[in-house]
Amino acid sequence: MRGRDVKITIVGAAGGIGSSVAYTLAMSGTGDELVLVDPRPDVLQTHVWDLEQLRVSVRPFTVRAGAAEDIAASDVVVISASVPSRKGSPRIEFLAENLGITSEIASALAGNAAWPGVLIIATNPVDPLVTDLQRVTGIDRRRVLGYTNNDTLRFRYAIAKALGVPPDLVTGWVLGEHGDRCVPLFDRIQVAGEPVTLSEADRAAVHRYLLAWYPRWVDLGVARTSTWTSGHGIASMIGAVISGGQTWPASVVLDGEFGISGVAVGVPVRLGPAGAEEILAWDLSPSQRAGMHAGAAFVSDALRAVAGQSPSPSRFEPRSS
Repeated sequence: MRGRDVKITIVGAAGGIGSSVAYTLAMSGTGDELVLVDPRPDVLQTHVWDLEQLRVSVRPFTVRAGAAEDIAASDVVVISASVPSRKGSPRIEFLAENLGITSEIASALAGNAAWPGVLIIATNPVDPLVTDLQRVTGIDRRRVLGYTNNDTLRFRYAIAKALGVPPDLVTGWVLGEHGDRCVPLFDRIQVAGEPVTLSEADRAAVHRYLLAWYPRWVDLGVARTSTWTSGHGIASMIGAVISGGQTWPASVVLDGEFGISGVAVGVPVRLGPAGAEEILAWDLSPSQRAGMHAGAAFVSDALRAVAGQSPSPSRFEPRSS
C-alpha cells in the first residue's frame, strides 16, 4: 500500500465507532479515500459533509458515501456495524444477530478469495465473527483481523493505576478471547522499558478491573460504544497495516499456532500490507496456554450453537445515500 493512494471503506460509518474511525483517519493523515457505508443515509450524509470541511485546515483527502460494491475495491475495510447493545448483555449474546450483518458484508467478497485487501472487524463478539467471515469468504486468514486492542489498553491502564505511574509508560498484553476468557500476560509487564512484577494484591486488582470493565459499561444501559478508544485504536491499527512493522494484538484464525486450529482468538501479530504478516510465537506458561485453548473452545462452541438457528433479520443493508 505504501507509495500509492489507499482506499479505506468503513461499514457502519454513521455509528459511534465508525464515525470516530473516519474522523481519526482524517486527522491523522491515514488513507487517501474514505468511503462511508451505512443504512442511515441522512445521518451518513451529515458525516460526509462534516468531514469534507477538514480538507480546508487538515489535509487533502477524499470522503464520500458509498455502497456494498466499494468493499471489494478497497485496500482496507473496517466493519463496525452492529445491532445496538442491551443493558446487562454479554458480547456473545449478539452473535446470531451480528452474523446477519456480517453475512451480507461477506457476500460482497464472495468468490473473491484472492482479494488483496485487509478486513478489520470491530463488531462484537469479534472472535466468532472473524472465524465465520474467514470461513465464508475464503480470504487468506492473515487478511481477516479482529480489533481486540481495547483489552490491552484497559490492562495497561489498570496496571498504571495500581502502580501509580503514567499509563503511557506501561507495556502489557492481553491475548485470547475478547471477553471473560481473555488471557492477560502478567509476566510481560514493563514500565518505562523495565520488567515489573506486580504484587498479588495489585495483580488481583488489575484482573478485576479488566474483567469488570465491559459489564460495568453495559450495566449503565446507555447503548453507547467505546467510541473514542476504539476509533483511535482502529485508525492506528490501519496505520500499522499500511506502514508495516508494528506488533499488535489481533484476533486471527489460527492454523496450529499456540496449539489452536480453525478458530480465531487474539494473538500477537506483526502488521503490514498483507495483514498479520507474522504471528509471533511467544512462549506462554501452561496456565496462559490453557486460557488460550479455553477461549478458542468457547468461540467454537458459540458458533456451533447458532449454526442451526434461522438467521436473524439483518438490520444492516449497505446502500448509497
